[in-house]
Amino acid sequence: MRKLPSGVLSGRALLRFILTVIVIRLVRDTSGRMIYPFLPQYAAGLGITLTTMGGLLMVRTSTVAFAPIFGSFADRHGPRRWLMVGFAIQGLGLLAFSVAHGPLSALAAIFLLGVSDAVAYPLMQSYVSEHAPAYRRGWALATVEYSWAITGIALLPVVGWLISEVGWYMPFRLVSIGSFAAILVLWFLLPDDPPHAPGSHTSLFTTTRIILADRSALGALVANSAVFVAAETFFVLWGAHLARNFDMNAIQVGRVASVIGMMELLGSVTSSQIIDRVGKRRGVIGGTLVFMVILMAMPWFNRSATAIVIGLALASLCIEFTIVSTIPMLADQRPGNRSTMMALGAMMGALVRGATDPISTWLFETHGFLSSMMYAFGAMLIALWALWRWVEERKEVF
Repeated sequence: MRKLPSGVLSGRALLRFILTVIVIRLVRDTSGRMIYPFLPQYAAGLGITLTTMGGLLMVRTSTVAFAPIFGSFADRHGPRRWLMVGFAIQGLGLLAFSVAHGPLSALAAIFLLGVSDAVAYPLMQSYVSEHAPAYRRGWALATVEYSWAITGIALLPVVGWLISEVGWYMPFRLVSIGSFAAILVLWFLLPDDPPHAPGSHTSLFTTTRIILADRSALGALVANSAVFVAAETFFVLWGAHLARNFDMNAIQVGRVASVIGMMELLGSVTSSQIIDRVGKRRGVIGGTLVFMVILMAMPWFNRSATAIVIGLALASLCIEFTIVSTIPMLADQRPGNRSTMMALGAMMGALVRGATDPISTWLFETHGFLSSMMYAFGAMLIALWALWRWVEERKEVF
């Protein structure tokens, strides 16, 4: 029988914890996922161009650069209370976006959503990491990521229906209500943070310098960022590609999102079942290589509507497996500064993703979908190089 540190869960307690976290993750993931497949509809509702919408996405993703500040706070005081703050900001941002019109009012709302991402995305991972034992951490983090796929399967079709039947603004208002409900779940149903080690109370500057001086940790951050460049390119454009080049409406795009979500769920489940056994680094390398093969085959998939949906589904499976496997790899690099490490991952990923949004939408509008996919392929080459040359497999005892 393993003796676990204080606050670390196991057995049924861990399972209940993970299932409850998935519930509030559905709210967070819907807030992020519902933007991408319906970009043309939101742009039309706001009275702006698709390229301007890409610029707004750049603001949202770039604002996640604030994540290390919140990560440093979480390393000192624990992530749970800051998660509540993040969901409150998310609720306000969604409500503001639903009443926006034109680029300026949308910019203010999207900035709030970016700040909420800076808090909720990395600190949720840190929160789960601290409550899961090391020998089950890969499973715990990957299982929580099921919410991303479930959103695609069950909730994005509802978003498409709401847009068609009610209006583009309605999903934002409903998810805003869910954001405030998530605060109540965190307060009443989820456990407080485990005690923090004294060594984690260093300044943000000192902690960041230590992490960046660690070659393996730096390599993991670079690989994670490159993977997110490729993923962002894919997520931003697949819905617009189906709408523009295959004449699909919002309801049809929502149905495709459900198919993609099922494949993402398969990717998450696969990662959760094997990543602790095969190793985080090895799993990320495998996912990267397979995704690159799918990208190379994309010109063939692009020949018909049926083929492109198959290609998008396969690409989604590979992306989800790779991203989900990257999360525990990051979490194991610097256990004493886990919140800051995860926040740096979110920040670096956000900065490159922010630059990717206008680049990918410009490539799509001027050179087509396949050109943007080659941009994603180049990013995955960088990820593969960093993984192969720098990243080490690291494990904790507990």
